Amino acid sequence: MDLRRTLSIIRKETWHILRDRRTFVLVTVSPVFLLLVFGYSMSVEIKNVAIALLDYDQSALSRRYLDGLASTGDVLVRYWPQDYAELQSRLERRQAKAAVVIPTGFESDILAGREASLQVIVDGTDPNTANHAMTHIRGYTQGLALEILGETLQRQGIESDEMIGIDLRMRTWYNPTLKPIFGWIPGIIASVLGMPAVAATLALAGEKEKGTLEALIATPVRRSELLLGKLIPYVLSGLLSAALCALVGIYWFGAPFRGSFLLYLLLSADFFFATLSLGMLISVFVPSQQAAMACAMLIFLFPGFFLSGLFYPIASMSPMMKMEAYMMPTTHYVTISRGLFLKGLDMESLWPFALALLIMGTLVTAIAILTFKKKLA
Repeated sequence: MDLRRTLSIIRKETWHILRDRRTFVLVTVSPVFLLLVFGYSMSVEIKNVAIALLDYDQSALSRRYLDGLASTGDVLVRYWPQDYAELQSRLERRQAKAAVVIPTGFESDILAGREASLQVIVDGTDPNTANHAMTHIRGYTQGLALEILGETLQRQGIESDEMIGIDLRMRTWYNPTLKPIFGWIPGIIASVLGMPAVAATLALAGEKEKGTLEALIATPVRRSELLLGKLIPYVLSGLLSAALCALVGIYWFGAPFRGSFLLYLLLSADFFFATLSLGMLISVFVPSQQAAMACAMLIFLFPGFFLSGLFYPIASMSPMMKMEAYMMPTTHYVTISRGLFLKGLDMESLWPFALALLIMGTLVTAIAILTFKKKLA
């Protein structure tokens, strides 16, 4: 082996990496980006789980119990509903992941030495978070409630081995068996449906690379008409894919579907509008299909799995990660998909997430059209 020839090749390839921005980014920057994504997502500790507290008793002991539960840090008391209907609404809208209901007579039962009862309702659409909330609330209740009972009964001269416990009644809504697959399938559907956006990004970048896009621009077709005309077919094909994914999830994996299938398709179109507009914006800046593929994978697939709340609750993420998560269309669509599959929600409950996707798609499409004009005019 000739060392000089080897060194020549090394110099040539080193210069190529430094000169070609696409290769440089793929070799140096993309691993760092993936490390950040995987590192942050894998190290997320479930905490600050939002819960709602409904206190029918309004007694000193019930307030002590609730104050202690709120101060632990593992759960975060965000809502104090006035009635059961409001509590149910908080759970349906995913504002709260669990709820504690203290019935009337909680304090009087304890003071009388009778077994007191508490009801805990958990949203089972995210089994990991649900199990965490149930474990923490159960452990806290067993500890602090026995402490409250001990103090009360000791004042009455009753020995500790005669203390009456608390009947903790746990209920899981939407996924009673807490099967992980039922919570994951709707979320995974939301993540894999980013593929039409990847395909659209590659197609537009390929036309730029081959020069056929400039030929289309020379025609009387407006740039906005050109980009929207290329977007709509991918939305339609994406809807076919969404329908097929739903059928596979329902009939192959056995996931329940409790919502309106027509609303599912409508909100899927909203999601595709947001993701495809982002794909168009990417294709405006990247010069080749190779670069488009790398960008699309880094933007659509990896964050779609790890930053969308699919495996880890967004509430437990750092502020920077939360900001990144809510900037991704997949995050909103995961909530929509789980809400339709497991909760049977309607537009009244899902409109904030649908509106977020619509605004995102409109703004990014406008930016893509304006930037496209500047770049290729």
